[in-house]
Amino acid sequence: MKLIQLRIQNFRSCQDISLDVGSMHALVGANNAGKSTVLRALDFLFNPSTRSINEESFWNKDTSQQIWVEAVFSELTDKEKEALSACLKPDGTFHVARSAKIGGRTGDSDSDPEQSEDKIVIGQHYKKPIPEPEWLQEGNISGSNIKEWWKSKDLLTVAGCSFTDFLNSSKPPAVGDWKEKAREFVETNADKIPMQDSWVDNPKGYANVLKGMLPFFVLIPAVRDVTEESKGTKSSPFGKLLYAILDTVTEEKRTKIEGILCEVAKQMNRAGGEERIPLIAETEKQLNTLLNDFFKGCDLEIEFETPNLENLLSTPKLYVDDGFRNAVENKGHGLQRAIIFTILRRYAEYMTSAPDGKRRNLVLAVEEPELYMHPQAQRTIRRVFRKIVDGGDQVIFSTHSSLLIDVSYFDEIIRMESGCEQIDCKRTTVSSAWQLPMARMIEDLETRIPRLKGHVTPESMRDLYSHAYNPSRNEGFFASKIILVEGQTEEYSLPIYADALPNCALDPQGISVVECGGKGAMDRLFRIFNELHIPCYILFDYDSGNSDKNIIDKSKKLLAMAGKSQDEPEGLFVEDTIACFKNNWESDLRSEIPDIDTLTGDARRELGLDSDSGKPLIARYIARKITSCEPPIVPPSLKTIIEKAVTVSWKESCLECQTKAKATKE
Repeated sequence: MKLIQLRIQNFRSCQDISLDVGSMHALVGANNAGKSTVLRALDFLFNPSTRSINEESFWNKDTSQQIWVEAVFSELTDKEKEALSACLKPDGTFHVARSAKIGGRTGDSDSDPEQSEDKIVIGQHYKKPIPEPEWLQEGNISGSNIKEWWKSKDLLTVAGCSFTDFLNSSKPPAVGDWKEKAREFVETNADKIPMQDSWVDNPKGYANVLKGMLPFFVLIPAVRDVTEESKGTKSSPFGKLLYAILDTVTEEKRTKIEGILCEVAKQMNRAGGEERIPLIAETEKQLNTLLNDFFKGCDLEIEFETPNLENLLSTPKLYVDDGFRNAVENKGHGLQRAIIFTILRRYAEYMTSAPDGKRRNLVLAVEEPELYMHPQAQRTIRRVFRKIVDGGDQVIFSTHSSLLIDVSYFDEIIRMESGCEQIDCKRTTVSSAWQLPMARMIEDLETRIPRLKGHVTPESMRDLYSHAYNPSRNEGFFASKIILVEGQTEEYSLPIYADALPNCALDPQGISVVECGGKGAMDRLFRIFNELHIPCYILFDYDSGNSDKNIIDKSKKLLAMAGKSQDEPEGLFVEDTIACFKNNWESDLRSEIPDIDTLTGDARRELGLDSDSGKPLIARYIARKITSCEPPIVPPSLKTIIEKAVTVSWKESCLECQTKAKATKE
């Protein structure tokens, strides 16, 4: 069983968001954007509990609305299909939902025993098609309704089929008989009776069925104590692993261990007689002699508790030897977190295994797996996640690390964004989610280049974008806005000039300068970032007079993508979403930088550069020098560009397939 869709309503910052779910996803976005909310919603879906819900859990603290977390599952096994046969939709998918509300009991015998009047009530639901006529809907069939329907029994007809004739009864049937006949009538006339999707609430026994059938879900939060995680209690994951070991101990082995423990008890306690350790017996004798000075006839006995196998399993202590053997809680936070992840991963493997060799699917959710991890370890984490996914399971994690995402796997990224709304004179945070499905990008490429139609695959699309993988480029996924530039000259210099302008500093506004490695990849990166609703500003060189026609063609394509004229600009071209120098950065800014030859010479001498290298370093040197003047000097062209770039806003989809679809609709 695989999770393929998720909908979250009225939960924390999510008023209403819907997500398509694949094998692996990275939740990215600013702090408080809703990433953790998605993970907690999944936890509520798979492990509902009133303990995890309070007034703060309801969106905008509006407890008059119910929390609703809905999911669609596909790829059910034969066993899962059999167990959930009554709940499946005709296409074989399983639609399930959990709800939470403040109110009275549901009346369902399988509901959470913690529920009581005016407390949190947890509900479980499934969706399936039901007949449109209310007299065929099992949930509406009651004694009072049957009495009313029978008054107009000749109207109990659908698509020319008479239910009254099908009943073949001269008097109103009992509720049970009506329900049975209704089911038979629907099955007999399935191709004629109109159906509608409807949620079935809290069916008897359903909660227990879900516990055994849904994928096993494990959430690893950002803050977790390794001491608690490594305890041997029956409720902790590590303890459950240890007690699972106990179940595998043979009777012969158990008898042998208990015999050894009994011998230990004899050495310690009075029951051991002559075998008892002499010093213990002597100490006990001396204590009794002294006690008899106060109370005659009293017998004081020193008795040590006899250990058993269960006692031993409940008192483990984990040690790690990484060159220095020490208890795990005394190791660094990075190693502690890796051990927590390892324990929970093994626990998940144990919980998803079955005696028949088949296994239950796993959904692993991890909050900020990069915490306390150095870069190499972060890349290793991504490889581990990929290994889990390749084994058939699913992984969803939130992250702030550019090392845990990849431009070529753009379809795995879920970008969360929070905005503020005024509702009833109250400022409220609302989360939105943006995704870019692989199918949409393939459709766009085939629309732009018709000869590729039918030849583009997810693998070829990833190959097309794989060269763009770079941690600094991945930084764009975490930005509030992006300035796309050709290379390092702009990447190094623009932030310095922006810092020198009023209200234009980039970092405080969450704006990233992303170098694209030339014009060739700019359109590809723009498509990904733009379709994830990240406002982007494009800055490039038109390269007027360049003898390489391909370079000029790329400039024209960038202008066309922005909806601008492809004609060569007469000078600096600046618009709301795009800017370009007629020639290039160096030559077009030359007249705007005082003493540029002297500054260039100083840069080469101080940085040890020869005459043919170091353009980005020279540009950064010059930017630092002239912006450190009083007042700071910022070339007018760059001032105009930066002021436009920091105010850029998201406009619309740039994909040609989306544009054509919109035009056709209009």
